[in-house]
Amino acid sequence: MYINRKLALPLVLSLFFVFLLGIVSLSAQEMTMEEYQQQLQEYTDREVKAKAEIAQLELDIKALNEELAKVEEETNNTWQEIWAMLGTDEAGVNEYRASLEALESEINGLLSLSPDELFQRKKEIDDLEAKLNEYKKSKISALTEMQDKIDAIERKLARLRQTLKDATPYDLYTVIKGDYLWKISKKETIYGDPYQWIRIYTYNRDQIKNPDLIFPEQVFKIQQQFADNEYLVVKGDFLKKIAESQLGDPKKWTEIYEANKTVIGEDKMLYPYQVLLIPGK
Repeated sequence: MYINRKLALPLVLSLFFVFLLGIVSLSAQEMTMEEYQQQLQEYTDREVKAKAEIAQLELDIKALNEELAKVEEETNNTWQEIWAMLGTDEAGVNEYRASLEALESEINGLLSLSPDELFQRKKEIDDLEAKLNEYKKSKISALTEMQDKIDAIERKLARLRQTLKDATPYDLYTVIKGDYLWKISKKETIYGDPYQWIRIYTYNRDQIKNPDLIFPEQVFKIQQQFADNEYLVVKGDFLKKIAESQLGDPKKWTEIYEANKTVIGEDKMLYPYQVLLIPGK
């Protein structure tokens, strides 16, 4: 950015108009030749002084422009050195910034959802968080500007996680006289499948101690969505297999068993549609 030398123009014009006003004033007054010459000399001296001041201003402006150019060059060189240390260039930094802004825009869209709507899209939250973690591995993230952006995104992700806690991933069903789990599960408004009765049983383990004994006015949770720490058993599953897929270590099957031993028999047999709690998730 440079200072325009024409900034001095208003000063010159002001002096010119002052000079004209002086002449008009002289014509409107009666004065001696000596007075006239004296006043004319004053105007001439002012003009000379103004020109000298303008010349000095132009020199000052030139010096400032040179100083600004030097500072800009030094700043640019400093940024070049910083980018080289980060293994990138200006284009790379701009691209990284745009990526963070796009990520934040997606998160902003999710923030407008209700807890239940958000629960159905929690996989997106996981994916966005994973993407942010990848961006954080870049050396460019060390820049103060990027740190500020990342901090802002992480705060918004935390808000999404907090909102998820208010979600209700289940419907409610009040038991009536004559109900039993098989009958409830068969209802079209529930699962439309009587064989999923065990899903109701294991999901409501805190209320159902014996699946053959349920009572009117009991209110059961009918699972519709899965939380991160829940697993629905499918045909062919066994504890070691689940431990490997969910915890990354088949040896941790005992942890799953201990967390679910009230609904898993001593024989360790699993059945389709059982809902298991996965510890540590």
